[in-house]
Amino acid sequence: MPSIEPRVGNRYLTVTGVPVQIIKVHDGSMVLQGLASDNRFAVPLQYPLQPLRGQSAALPMRSSPYTEPLSQAPPRSAPEPKLLAPIIDALLVRGGLSMRGIVREVRRRAGSVCGGKNIHANVRARLYWLKKKGMVVHRNDVGHISVDSQSEDGDARPCQDHPKDVGLQI
Repeated sequence: MPSIEPRVGNRYLTVTGVPVQIIKVHDGSMVLQGLASDNRFAVPLQYPLQPLRGQSAALPMRSSPYTEPLSQAPPRSAPEPKLLAPIIDALLVRGGLSMRGIVREVRRRAGSVCGGKNIHANVRARLYWLKKKGMVVHRNDVGHISVDSQSEDGDARPCQDHPKDVGLQI
């Protein structure tokens, strides 16, 4: 069987009658893409090919074989996940919310990051660590929580949001 001069993009038949298209020609080899299965395989440059004529293919060809995009966009990096700690800390320092309000606001701000997480436990953990860092946690008679840093004389600053602050520490 005489071999044909291979040209990239042209369609041919293999010895077994499988329709292929030449994708690349390298030094001494070429890459063929099967038009029936989209599989790619390398063969030597002397591999016998026949011109593709009408219905002479042994397998049915796909109407549109796979082609690689001409210019690939850079891969999207995953967005940075939102952390719950900064959101919770900002709400605690601002004050004026109960535990339920803080949880509701964290769920609203963080969205899908909250999925499957115990937000109450996260708020309690932030309260614990803020207290360990020297902050004072206040709860007023309505149940609103606020966090203040201690002043120079060791006393906690009163919560400005709530005049009825009773200065409870956890």
